[in-house]
Order: sequence, then structure tokens, then C-alpha cells
Amino acid sequence: MGKSERYPSYATCVARALSASPQPLTIDGLLATIGRQRPLGAGARRAIYRAVQELYQAVPVAPSQVGWLSHLLKGNTFRHPLTAEEARRGYLLLDELEHAVFFPQFFQNHRTDLRHLTIELMGGPTLKAEAAIERKMWSLRLGSAFSEWIDAQGGQSRDDIMIAVTDAVTGNYLVRLQPRESRDEEAIQQQNMQIALAAEEIVTSLRRTDKVIPTWELAALLIGRNLFRGTVPPDDMHMVLHKFSMLRIQQDGAGYAVERPTTSTAVGNQATGRAKTSDQRRGELRAASERERSEPTAWIDDEDALFDMEPGEDSCPDYESYLEGHRMAGVPGTPLSHGDYHLLEAELESLLGLEQEFGYLLPEQNKRVDELAERLFIDPESLRAEDDDVSPDDFDDSDDDPSLFWKN
Repeated sequence: MGKSERYPSYATCVARALSASPQPLTIDGLLATIGRQRPLGAGARRAIYRAVQELYQAVPVAPSQVGWLSHLLKGNTFRHPLTAEEARRGYLLLDELEHAVFFPQFFQNHRTDLRHLTIELMGGPTLKAEAAIERKMWSLRLGSAFSEWIDAQGGQSRDDIMIAVTDAVTGNYLVRLQPRESRDEEAIQQQNMQIALAAEEIVTSLRRTDKVIPTWELAALLIGRNLFRGTVPPDDMHMVLHKFSMLRIQQDGAGYAVERPTTSTAVGNQATGRAKTSDQRRGELRAASERERSEPTAWIDDEDALFDMEPGEDSCPDYESYLEGHRMAGVPGTPLSHGDYHLLEAELESLLGLEQEFGYLLPEQNKRVDELAERLFIDPESLRAEDDDVSPDDFDDSDDDPSLFWKN
């Protein structure tokens, strides 16, 4: 019996630890908790970072600190613009942000969450609701009682539905109607600007080569930055990003990326010799906000701050873990350079990939794996592909491909 069969995977351990903790945990806190569930190898810290990146609900909230989305949602409020069809037929069409609010685990594997939610309508009944498909989009089915409540409240299209999260873990929510004429436009626009700035900061700081972030991932990161905890929530996320940010949804619906500047804009930026500062962006957003209002119609940190603990550019969390192991082990001689470390790490990963593909390695290859693991202070088990279920929740398969409903 291999180690992967005797001990739960790091992803499973991280999911268990975060889902059991109402408050975010530090990486050191995760190490301590996971150490009580399985042995920790030299590559444990690296394995935890990897697990956090794999788990949708594991949301970075500060450098080296992670929260669980279902817990982070508690106390948040979201604004949904009501349409006449929604009011008449008794459902709410869900964008990616709202889908994550009502069904936080969905985007881990894009499988339908069949749980029933409890929706308390302020001044009305308490309903049971479930996920459904309307107009080829995910929706929250509320039924005729919701339509009757809207009518009793004097609601109409373009009013706002305010969604307050009582407890996302148990699926309890409070919904109230806000007439359009009672909107605090100035406060809402301030929140819109905060969302736009935060989203830009997240996307522009990505270290991915494609610089595209899935919409649902962006939504979770914005929630993790406490941008929906105020008494006045911002407008619809897609509308805010389209009107007030430099981000644009990609044609294939894959997510958001920074809009490519026009030639004149690029020349202007090149002439100034620097990118726009946050103050300049805030000024632009305020101007856009004023234009929007004249028409008739927190804290910010980037996603990779959690994984970016290096003292300089020629470093990374993996290499820092290696240097720490080298120092603690008292190995004589100079440690490997950053580049040499990753070269050998790639060789180790290649060998383990062959092991996974063929089911075994030759004796000399197994010996090389042990040599590399010992030299790099990496636990090979943290790199082996594991089939453990990484989620604490259970889901049923759906005949439809849910990803098709997010082609915006």
C-alpha cells in the first residue's frame, strides 16, 4: 500500500481544514492542522500552496492567509437588477458572482449542486429554492410565491433585489426589494469604483502568460477582499467592469483580461514613460462615475500576494522552501541556484509523470527519484497525482455541460 493510499492528499487536508474553520488560516496554521492528519515532508509547504491553487473555495484574503469561500460569504450583500420576466416567472438569473454566492462549491468541478436553499423574503414568506436552467442560463428557482411577493411589495423591473448572506454553509439567505428611486447613487458609485480598481489590480498582477482570469475566480477573489460587506453593495459586476474598468470579457467567455490599448493610447503611455498610478485611475473612475450619474438612465491586494513571498525576483516559494531545508539540514557547500533548483525539480516531476503514465519506473529511475527528492528536500508524494476527492461536499453528475452556460 502506497503512501497516497494510507494518508489523505494535501488538497483533501486543506479543504477539510479550511471548511472547518470559520476564520481564515495562515499557511503555518494549515501546516500545523494538516500535520495532525498526515506526515509532513520537506515539500509540505509547497504542496499546500498547490492545493490552495487547486481548490476554488480556498480564497487568498491576505499574504499567506487563506479563507474558505462559504465562510467568507457570511455577512455579504449583493445587488441584483430585477427584470420583468424574473418577477413574472419567479426566478433569478445568476451570473458567475451570484452563482458562487448561492452555490459556492459549484465552480470546483462545474457539477450541479442539488442542495435546497432557504430564502427569507423580507416582509413575506420563507421559501425553498434550488438551481435551475432558464433561457440556457443558470438561475435560482423561487416559484410563484416570489412573484406574488414582488407584486405585494410594488416591485417592478429595474428595481434591485438585495441578497444578504445569512449562512452560505447551511444555505440561508435574506432577500429584500429596493425600489430604484431609493438607491443611494453616490454610495453605490463609490463601491463600483472600488470593485473596478480591485479587479484591475488582480488581473494586471497575474503572473500567467495569458493574463486572463475566469470570471468566477475573479468573483471569489473580490469577495475575499471584503468588497461586498458594506451596507451599500455595488451594481452588477459585469456592468461595473464594462463601464468603469480597463477589463473586457473575452470573446470565448473564458474570463476577463485588460483591454489592449489603442495605438494612440500606447504612444501616449510610452511618451510619459510610466503606467497610470492608482490615483490617476481613481480620478478617471470618478470622472466616469460623474458622467454615468449625469445620464438619465478597502483594501486591495493581488491574487499572487499569497504565493509571492520571495525577497527578490530570482526566487519563489518553492526555492525559499528548498533554501530553508538546506539550512536546517546543515548540508555542506553552496545551495543550488534558483535556476538549477527548478531544472532538477523539472527532472523529478518528469520522472514522476512517467511513473504515473506507465505505472512503474526502472530501478535506476527510482534511485534517481530518491536522489533528487533528498537533494531538493521535496516529498515525492506531494508531486504524485492523487485521485482523492478534494472537496468536502458531494455532488451528482449533470447531463448538461454547465460551462456552456457561462459563455458570456
